[in-house]
Amino acid sequence: MERKAVEVLLALRRFVGVPLPGTGWRVRGFLPGAGVVRVRLGDGAGRKVEVELPYRPGVAPASLGSWWYVGALRGAAQWVAEGGAAGVVGADELAAAGVLPEAVEVTADDGLDYVVADLVGDPYWHAPAGTVAPDLYRLTGFDLRERGVVRLYLDLPDRGTVGIDVATAEPAGADGAEPGALRPVGWWASTKIIALLNAPESLEALRVAATDPHCDAVYDATAWA
Repeated sequence: MERKAVEVLLALRRFVGVPLPGTGWRVRGFLPGAGVVRVRLGDGAGRKVEVELPYRPGVAPASLGSWWYVGALRGAAQWVAEGGAAGVVGADELAAAGVLPEAVEVTADDGLDYVVADLVGDPYWHAPAGTVAPDLYRLTGFDLRERGVVRLYLDLPDRGTVGIDVATAEPAGADGAEPGALRPVGWWASTKIIALLNAPESLEALRVAATDPHCDAVYDATAWA
């Protein structure tokens, strides 16, 4: 299977164990072919439908990135659930119905999923599986504090467990971004965390007087990362 097809598969695997939002459909098959990716959906009643999404490596919509398929499948599944079609639903049919997004769509859940996956070394974001920097940190937990802010619990060698708050939405003052707007997936949270942990003085400057029973110290990096 081509690397791009693998990336699409990894992006859509989240819908294997849980239904697509607003529907009872789950992914029950992923069948790459010439020019299309065919995703078979099934529900608890035994119904099945196959959804074809355009797959053309190097040109739109694949050039938008494999995360485009997450929004595309969400839209297609909701359309089918509302009685849009059954059997095999072609990519042209979905495009004519206005179901396929013109740009990559990101929800608050996507942003949280991305940050956690990036820090644990999910193969979708990192070619080799495994923690990105095991000698520097290990992600042991997370806590969504409020919209756009997640506290990451990191075990640091010889430093115990710390909680670092990062933003999945654009913080106030971010260059060229509307405060509160959801960040696109792929902004490399792990890279920013690694840079911060490699600069102890910079990290210490972000320390806040907060008590958290799950860690030894808390740092506010929402305006930094």
